[in-house]
Order: sequence, then C-alpha cells, then structure tokens
Amino acid sequence: MKLASRPALAAASLLLCLSLGATACSDESGGGDSGSQPPLPSGDPATFQIETTTTLGQVVGRLPKHDRKRLSESITPVVQRWFNAAYVGGDYPRNDFRDAFPGFTAGARTQALHDLALMSNDSIGMRISGVTPKASEIALDVLAVHKKAVAVTARFRLAFKTQGDLQRRVGVRGRLLLTRAKPGWRIFAYHVARTGAQA
Repeated sequence: MKLASRPALAAASLLLCLSLGATACSDESGGGDSGSQPPLPSGDPATFQIETTTTLGQVVGRLPKHDRKRLSESITPVVQRWFNAAYVGGDYPRNDFRDAFPGFTAGARTQALHDLALMSNDSIGMRISGVTPKASEIALDVLAVHKKAVAVTARFRLAFKTQGDLQRRVGVRGRLLLTRAKPGWRIFAYHVARTGAQA
C-alpha cells in the first residue's frame, strides 16, 4: 500500500482505511501537490436526476456539528459528479468514458481507466439508449484531527435502470477514499463492486 506524499495526511488516511476495514483500496496516490492533479469539473451537481441521501457514519475524533453539515455538503457533489459522468448522465449510446472520473486524483483516475467496465458504463454504453437512476445513497466515515476532517471514506450505493437493447437494473456499491486537496476534496482510492448488466 503506497503512502501519499504528505506523511501526516497519508498516515491519517491509512488509519481511516484500517479502522473502517477498507482493506481493498485500489490506488493510494492522493494528498500530494495539487498541481499534479486534474482540475475539478465545473458541472453543476444540482443536475443530478434524483436526491442523494447522505448520512454521517463513524467519526473518529471530534468534529463540530456545523462542520459535519458542511462536510456532507462538500463531499456529496464530488460523488454525484462521478455518478453522472460514469453511469447516469450524458447521452447514450456512447463509447467514450475517458472523462468519467471528475474529482479523482491523477493516480486514482489512471487506475480507474484500467477498470472502465467496473467504474463506468463503458462495457454497455453502445447497447443502451438511456439510464434512469433509482437510488443514490452515501454514508460518510470521517477521521477528524484537531476538530477538522482530514480523511473521509464514502460508502455508497447507486442503482439505475438501463433502456435500449440492454434493459437491466444495475447496482454499484463500495467505498471511495477522499482526501483534502486544493481546491476541494479528491477521491484517491476506491473499492467498488457492480451487479446487473454485463457486456
């Protein structure tokens, strides 16, 4: 398991990963110089088609109530942008999902591009004409140091139905590990499972 370039932040992220049982992290290249990371997308997460239910799970350390609300409001759009870009947004049919990972660090994006069939609709994009989201849920497990969130694990569940030649109900669930980076939170590792439509 490779550590991020900032030792303290990497240690905090590793502690969160271990304490919450996130042992199947796919990539751990976050937390470094923001200059090496792709810019955050400018798309409005309010265009997400259904409401995302975000709850707070385990909090290690002290985090004030108003900061918990602010954290939820910061993390939810990051996850929704990925949901939109990878699964439920955009036009179908299509076969280009190279831009499906907004909010990922450069290392996590590189890994996700190797996992396109899992991390996006790449394997079925040409066989469907549309997607209807059915459920979007996020639970945040937080590591706080000095009353400040330094690392977050977002446990998520996304369900959607596909239209077209391939009509299936698809489920995607797992964990996203996020770290603070300018200008906002970034996904630097993931553990994702998918059920339903296959290529």
